[in-house]
Amino acid sequence: MRAPRSLAAALACAALLCGCPGDPETKVVDATAVDHGAALFRDPSIAETRFNRYSCSTCHEAVAGDAGDAMLPGAPLAGAVERPHYWGGQEVELLGAINHCLYYFMTKDLPWTADDDAAQAIYAYLESLPSDGGAAEAVPFTPVYELSQIPAGDAAAGGRIHERACASCHGRVHSGEGRLVPRAPALPDQTLEEHPLGEYTEADRRLVFIEKVRHGGFVGYGGQMPPFSREVLSDEELGDLLSFYGLPWPP
Repeated sequence: MRAPRSLAAALACAALLCGCPGDPETKVVDATAVDHGAALFRDPSIAETRFNRYSCSTCHEAVAGDAGDAMLPGAPLAGAVERPHYWGGQEVELLGAINHCLYYFMTKDLPWTADDDAAQAIYAYLESLPSDGGAAEAVPFTPVYELSQIPAGDAAAGGRIHERACASCHGRVHSGEGRLVPRAPALPDQTLEEHPLGEYTEADRRLVFIEKVRHGGFVGYGGQMPPFSREVLSDEELGDLLSFYGLPWPP
């Protein structure tokens, strides 16, 4: 049974989830709520649909360094409750940013409200994370809306990037072994099969990969994949990845 939360703490939590500054005097640490939020952070069932396998921890570290050298599309969440905005300024409320992830990437139908137990538990957990070292500052996030070809890169470096950025969802290259869900395509083979030569040029097929990586579900490509911003995956690194996948540079 969850420990009761004081009314003042609950109101402060609701205010902060909605982007309003809280009163430090009302801050109450509810260890049970923190534990509950920590469990929800790693639980795909928060989306309340059998079609989701993502959790918050799929894309985010709690604290920078938790995921080792993995390249995650989302920013570390320590300090998130104090940030002035989210998604590169496209969301100014923490709850709005959370609901964005729940809807677009976890396919949850109904958004959380500030009164929901799950929302309050997630907030309690995020508030408990250490935010020193500048983690409370807004995190740069530059989505790439207009696509262009990216120069070829180093295939060996691209293999390492696949392991760090792609394998956790898509599994091993070619086979897809270990992928998160069966519908995550085995790279690059399955995506190339879905875009055959004759219907697509080599340049078109290369842009398909670039669009999927840069847009994901955020700009309406479809599916549940989150976008990789330039801050997380540079154009040079994306060029390395495309070379590893054997996608020829357009003549």
